[in-house]
Amino acid sequence: MTRAKIPHDANILVEMGTNRPKEVAYDPFGPFKILWVVTNGDVRRNFLWITVRKSGIYVAFGGPGDLHTSYHADGAFHWKAGEHTIKLDRKPPLPDIPEPVLVQSATSVINDEALDRFELTNFIDKPVDRVVYLDNRMLPEAIYYHVWAVPPFQYGIVPLLTAHPAHIHVITHTNPWIQVVIYEQGEKRRTELGGLT
Repeated sequence: MTRAKIPHDANILVEMGTNRPKEVAYDPFGPFKILWVVTNGDVRRNFLWITVRKSGIYVAFGGPGDLHTSYHADGAFHWKAGEHTIKLDRKPPLPDIPEPVLVQSATSVINDEALDRFELTNFIDKPVDRVVYLDNRMLPEAIYYHVWAVPPFQYGIVPLLTAHPAHIHVITHTNPWIQVVIYEQGEKRRTELGGLT
């Protein structure tokens, strides 16, 4: 992988007395693995697993349907659900994509009953680059997520839904960058922790 170019119109901080850089000061590395885990305080389930390698971007969803998405470096793009593979239209080759590409999206119920049915295993503490916890006691029963491949510094042009609040995670360790947007659908549930609604 090579250093990402910084677009002229990118909004970046520049140290006083220095010139505006033309590329990032680091080489994005790979492979890079990040995992979103849903917990209810007792159970920790793999919810969303993203791996970026030289060969492509791979996304696994831990909810019903066992959905996996593969976006290969040559632009080949497919979904796999159980034993079925669905080839989709080719995408721009990686890593130099011209605009954000939606890699995967889904809505999932994350209440305790749904956690019992998740098809991926319980989270076992093992080395990954990042782990992000989602606590279902503090979230609505359903969340909707988007996983985007984004040209470096273009996270601001990813279209966002405005009907629900969102958690936005931007990973700049890779090229392209990865942006995950998780939308809260509905009211927060009441919890024993403080009666939130």
